[in-house]
Amino acid sequence: MNLNTIHYFITTVEEMNITRAARRLFVSQQALSNHMARLEEELGVKLFERTPALSLTYAGKRFYEYAQQMAGIERQILQMAGDVKESRAGEIRIGVSHTCGRAILPSILPRFREEYPLMEVRLVEENSTEMEGALKRGALDLMIDFLPISIEGVTYTELAKERLFLVVPKKLLRETFGDRADRVVSRCREHLDMGLFTDLPFILLTRENRVRAMFDRYMERMGYSPNIVLETENTGTALALASRGMGITVYPELFMWAIPDRSSRNAELEFFPIRDRRTTGTLVIANMREHYLPRAASRFIELCREGLEEIKAHAGAE
Repeated sequence: MNLNTIHYFITTVEEMNITRAARRLFVSQQALSNHMARLEEELGVKLFERTPALSLTYAGKRFYEYAQQMAGIERQILQMAGDVKESRAGEIRIGVSHTCGRAILPSILPRFREEYPLMEVRLVEENSTEMEGALKRGALDLMIDFLPISIEGVTYTELAKERLFLVVPKKLLRETFGDRADRVVSRCREHLDMGLFTDLPFILLTRENRVRAMFDRYMERMGYSPNIVLETENTGTALALASRGMGITVYPELFMWAIPDRSSRNAELEFFPIRDRRTTGTLVIANMREHYLPRAASRFIELCREGLEEIKAHAGAE
């Protein structure tokens, strides 16, 4: 068994089709099939079921887990060797949620590209559980996510503290409170009175979302139950519907910093901070302590920290 065979196996599993896998690997179908057959013979177990369609056996699933770890270790060795030679070429893999990526990467990746024009950046946009598994086995160099992180052996750099904001359409405020709307706004900017809003329509993220979970716990502590008229998986959708006056939503501060055309949004919406430390999240960039961290990845961490500081300063100035 050699690393080439490991890569062949991983690609075959990813495609679960010999023809497509062979095309990706630039080898013939017969050559790839022979590789897989020799691997099974060497291990003494069957890795694939070949009929009615290609699928993994139990042994194949277990071997795939170890193969990914071996490929991750190989990448770490190559990255270390590249740094020793002071090469700026290579690859770093970064795990980030889609919404976090949209909020912060446009301020960071262009700068990183300027410093490392030959470095390939691969973004893996998954949920926290998937990213943590990939980080642990070496398939990711870095992960941008919120605490807590459930896997052991992680070191992280704090990037930002994030509050939640209650986002209320001004149209809804006028319709509900009439002449008292301005007084309600002034009052809630200083101290949010959630009891004023619980009977109004709410547009919330689905229950498995981190922001929704924090808001649900907050409402439970306060003894309130919101009038939910719609749930969505997308924070952008929730904000867009709120801006049309359909209902109140909850929006994380991190994404507020990246709202395009914030002045027009502010003309339609009021943003009230939820002042409860248990609804404050901590955004971090993490790596495995025992895995080799390339110089380019270390620099990416520095740029993330610098970039978030600038984003916060710019948002505060608006």
